[in-house]
Amino acid sequence: MISFDPQTGVGEIAVDDGATATARRSHIEGGGCQSLREGERVHFELRHHPGGAEAIDVYTL
Repeated sequence: MISFDPQTGVGEIAVDDGATATARRSHIEGGGCQSLREGERVHFELRHHPGGAEAIDVYTL
């Protein structure tokens, strides 16, 4: 996790190739308090669309 704003529910994840992907609260798995912390290691799938890459099925490692 590069960053995550719990108020907006949107953050940014570093992808292995040096790119970034948008992470949204609605795509965090595991229920409960759906938030992520800067520096936290996560696993995710990438969805590509015209607006850029989006992380889906996000969960912490």
